[in-house]
Amino acid sequence: MLDLLSAEPDRQAAYLQASGVGVDEILLQFDDVLHVARARVGDRSLSHEEYLLLQSVNGHADAVSAGPESIWTDLALEEAVEWRELRAAARVAKATLERSWSQDFDNSPKSLDG
Repeated sequence: MLDLLSAEPDRQAAYLQASGVGVDEILLQFDDVLHVARARVGDRSLSHEEYLLLQSVNGHADAVSAGPESIWTDLALEEAVEWRELRAAARVAKATLERSWSQDFDNSPKSLDG
């Protein structure tokens, strides 16, 4: 989801058009991710720090949601500062999580047969 959230506006618009959904679908899908992330913190498969990183992205999503009615257009994806800031926050979160998970994978115990 962070991949779509951080994508350039033209890629986001192409996804929305291909899916036949409105611009708000991007935020609805991210909200679903947050619900899963909360559960993952509970079962300790996601750290509290990683969850806080997603929450920081959510703060930018809230700013988009609080925007004017015109925020829900393909043109706004490209021009509205709220969408640009959300994409930037999503890029940071995505890069940070990828680094963290890559380190976790690199430090995981190796099996004896591989």
